[in-house]
Parts: sequence; C-alpha cells; structure tokens
Amino acid sequence: MFKKIFSFLIIFLLAIVASASVQDDFNLNMKDFNFINKSKNVTRFSYKMVADKFLEIYEKNPKSALGEKSLYYAAETYNGSYARFKNSIDQAEALKYYKLLSSNYRSTLAANAHLKAAEIYIQMKDIPTAKFMYENCIKKFPKSKEAKIAQQQLTILNKKYSTSSLPSPQKNPQITKNDKEKTSQENIKNPDEKKSDVIDSENNAPRVEIKSVKYWSNDDYTRVVIELSGKAHFYKHWLKENPEFNKPPRLFVDIYNSVINPSVPKNMDINDGLLKGLRWGIYEKYTTRVVLDIDSVNDFTVFQMENPYRIVIDVSKDSLNKFKEGETKFEPKVDKKQKSKGKVTLVESGDKHTLASAFGLKVKTIVLDPGHGGKDPGATYNGLMEKDINLDIALRVKQKLEKYDSALKILLTRDTDIFIPLEERTAFANKNRADIFVSIHQNASRNPDAHGIETFVLNVTKDKSSLAVAAFENQASEKSISDLQGILKDIMLNSKLEESLMLANYVQKSISSSTADRDIGVKQAPFYVLVGAKMPSILIECGFISNPHTAQLYTTEEYKNKMAEGIFNGLLKYIEHYNGK
Repeated sequence: MFKKIFSFLIIFLLAIVASASVQDDFNLNMKDFNFINKSKNVTRFSYKMVADKFLEIYEKNPKSALGEKSLYYAAETYNGSYARFKNSIDQAEALKYYKLLSSNYRSTLAANAHLKAAEIYIQMKDIPTAKFMYENCIKKFPKSKEAKIAQQQLTILNKKYSTSSLPSPQKNPQITKNDKEKTSQENIKNPDEKKSDVIDSENNAPRVEIKSVKYWSNDDYTRVVIELSGKAHFYKHWLKENPEFNKPPRLFVDIYNSVINPSVPKNMDINDGLLKGLRWGIYEKYTTRVVLDIDSVNDFTVFQMENPYRIVIDVSKDSLNKFKEGETKFEPKVDKKQKSKGKVTLVESGDKHTLASAFGLKVKTIVLDPGHGGKDPGATYNGLMEKDINLDIALRVKQKLEKYDSALKILLTRDTDIFIPLEERTAFANKNRADIFVSIHQNASRNPDAHGIETFVLNVTKDKSSLAVAAFENQASEKSISDLQGILKDIMLNSKLEESLMLANYVQKSISSSTADRDIGVKQAPFYVLVGAKMPSILIECGFISNPHTAQLYTTEEYKNKMAEGIFNGLLKYIEHYNGK
C-alpha cells in the first residue's frame, strides 16, 4: 500500500514539474515577444523564431489553456511581423493560426481570433469573408464583448459597402489582361540573371520552380498536384460566387517566391462536373497564383508533401473527410493495455451492421497498392527489397480475390516494378471509385529481433513508433509529419474511419493467424498514401524484413502464400460482411 502511495506521489510531482517547465517556456517566450515588439532593431527572422517557439508549445499541449494561448500568440507574432515588414507570407501565417484558433476553441481568445481574422480579410479587401468572420463570432459568442464589436464592425461594413460596390479582393483570382497581368515569361528564372535576382531578398531562400501541374478526376472527386522544386510557402483561399459580377466560386492558391516552368499550360480545361478548369498567372512579382474555376465543389483540402515537394489540392462534390453538422464523430476505443503503443480496437455495437451495410452498399471494386517500386526500393535488408515482396504479395491476393468472385473488380496501382508517387495512388483509387483501398508494405527496424504484423488506419497520433513508420513510408521529415498531423486535425476525422478500423481488424487478425507471426495490433498514423481516400483504407506492414528469420521465410513460396492468404481471408470477411454472403 505504501509503495502505491509513494509511486502516485512521484508521478504527481513529476506532472507538476513538467507543467511548470512548459509554463516557464511560455513565460520566457512572452518576454521575447514583448521585446521584439518594442525594439527597433530586430529582424523578421526574430519574429519567426518567437512564433515557432509558441507553436512548439501549442503542439505539445493543444488541449490545454496554455496550448491555446500559445497558438494565439503565434498568430499575434506573425501579425506583428507583417505590420512591420509587410511580407505577405507573415500575413498568411497569422490568418492561418487565427482561423485554426477560431475553429477549434470556444474561449475569449477564440472570439478575439474571429475579429483579428476579419481585420486581415479587410486588409486583403475580401469584404464578404470578413463579414462571415464577424457573423460567425456573433453566432458562436452571442453574449461576449467581442460579439458587440463584431456587430459594430458589420454595421460599418454594410454602410460602407453595398452589394454592388464591394471591392475586388486584394488577392483576386480573376487573372486577365485587364488586370495588367505579367506574362509567365517575364518571371521565369533566366540562367543569365544575377544571383541576387534569383534569391528572395526577404528570407534569403532560393526561388521555388513550379515544374508541372497534373490532375485526376471523376464527376465527384478531383485531385490536382502541383509539382515543385522545393518547399513552398503558399496561401489558399475560397472565393464565394458573386452573382452581381457574374463570377462563379473560385479556389486559388498563391505560391510565394516562385517561378513557373514555361512548359506548364497557361489554361487547362477540366470540365469534369466539379472543376471547369485550371489557370495560372503572376499576381505580383514572384507570386504565382493557381486558380481553380469551380462548377459544383462543396469541399476542398490543400496540403504539401515532400520528397519530392508538391502541393496537393483535393476537391469534392460532397464532404472530404469531414463530419457534417449534427453527425456523431466516431472515436476508436483505445486498448488500455496497449495505449502506449497506439493500438486501437473497433467498438462494435449490438447491431454489427454499419450504416453502409444497412443501406445495402456493396463491395465491388478493390484497389491493391504494392508500396514503393521503381527507383524507390523501400526497406532493404537481408538481400531483400521491400518493393519486390509487396508486388509479389499483391499479385497473389489479386489472383485469390478473382478466383473467389469473378464479379469483383481488382485493380493494382502498379503491376510491374515502376515508381508511382504516393498522391497518385490514392487518386487512382478515388478515380476508379474503389470500395476498399489496401496499401501493402514490409516493416523494418534497427533491432534485428523486432518481428510481427501491424495494420494502420489514417489518423493523428502521439505514438513515436507509429510516427517513425509513417515518416519512412512518407519519405518525409519529422517536421513535415508534424505539419501533416496539424492538417489532419483540421480536416479529419475520416468519415470512413469506422469502416477502415473494421477492415484493419479483420485483416490484422487474419494475417497473424495465417503466418503465426506476432500480432502487434491495429494502429493509427498520418500516412500520405491514405490522405484523401474516399473509401475504407488501410496500410499493412506485413512483417519485419530486417528480422533474419522473417527474411528467410520470405524466400519460400509457402510463406508468401500464407501472407497473401491472410490478407485475402481478412478482406473476404469484410466483403462478406458488406455483401451479405
């Protein structure tokens, strides 16, 4: 009994010390914040350092009052930097964090963030969105002093701007000759230019080249990918329809400090029922604006990937991984025994039929995704290359599924040793309206004794081992994984999470049973290849090829067939659940 009390006291004291340490970090950063705002001799880089520190505190404690406060002051820091240095990147960053705060919290700071965001929209001459922020503040915080200020500002805006006299937003996506648009050739990097002309004088960063623009689409989903030469700062914005000027809704992305390759078409006609087309132009010196002219889009997501760098834009006729108002958010149940490992299990109600099966939706099309390929070998251990094993297993699973039911349509993202970017794999599944997406991979560890099977669904996580797996499969840095988690918090939770967890559990148990390998569990992590999937989707880490015993097993036909049989049986159980067999 005494030992239990002593242990509790130790844990309690450690928690107090940790909390005090975070508070100390915040207090020190507040001193720096106050200093840079008062000092006349600070650089823009000083503001960025302070903002980064606030964001670091926020990311470690997003649900705490201190985390919320840190997010607010990160936005304030960028806003202060913009006020001093007039760099549009800082304005975009300030707006992003004010909006994140206003969307996810219901405090005085969140109410104030609405007002701050509205002020920025006014500076950008985007009056309709500024009005929306004021109206939203009044709706969410009706009795607050911020709501009174919002009402006063709305009155002023309504008097100043009638519907017919609204100014065009400062960042107007209508790029025409009448706007005195500069031609693309004027802003393409010239080998003869002096180095000082090729480097951004603001932040000493090389200019980013927009190398290509590609898209994949059907009539309810389109993915646009902008390929870049390096990491880019960008600003995205949605402009509502303006009937007064006969302007449809538009989505635009401003890519700062950039030039565009002359081979990229100036206009791309898409006309897929969602997008009318895509065009680009130079908004201001070294800021390239990519505009998507909308036909019937209700939701969109924009995020950046690396290795290689690209900006991905998903647009959809319906909700993209978001819950509609009044919908119940599904929360996976965490296995307490496995909590530190991020293991999750599916919560099953008394009625095992989910919404999809209740309405008679059938599994007809399955996309199998053999991970890696071509120039990307994946993990290489014990004379094996992951890409080869992934393809071998996927082909075996395909054969078994087709033999089971010839009516099933089984597609592979690749059936030979070729390289396919991660974003194209999900786009392929969406374009073909797949009912299931399964990405097949092999695991690896510095510990040669590590072994077992684990299956992942898309979600945010704090589990270090899951994040390490995601970083490897994403071919990304820890910083970009952190950025992706922030994006997922904003656009998740996945509307197919419940079905994905069910699929993952069936497959995980089946593989472990078939191969007799250790069941590490179903987990969640931010995988690029699963982002934007409009169907139940999983990523399987079939085994550790870094383990000499597992690697030896993979040299036999018997074991590879057992692995394929395990995946097949797991999929079969899920299919039969939905198809009612």
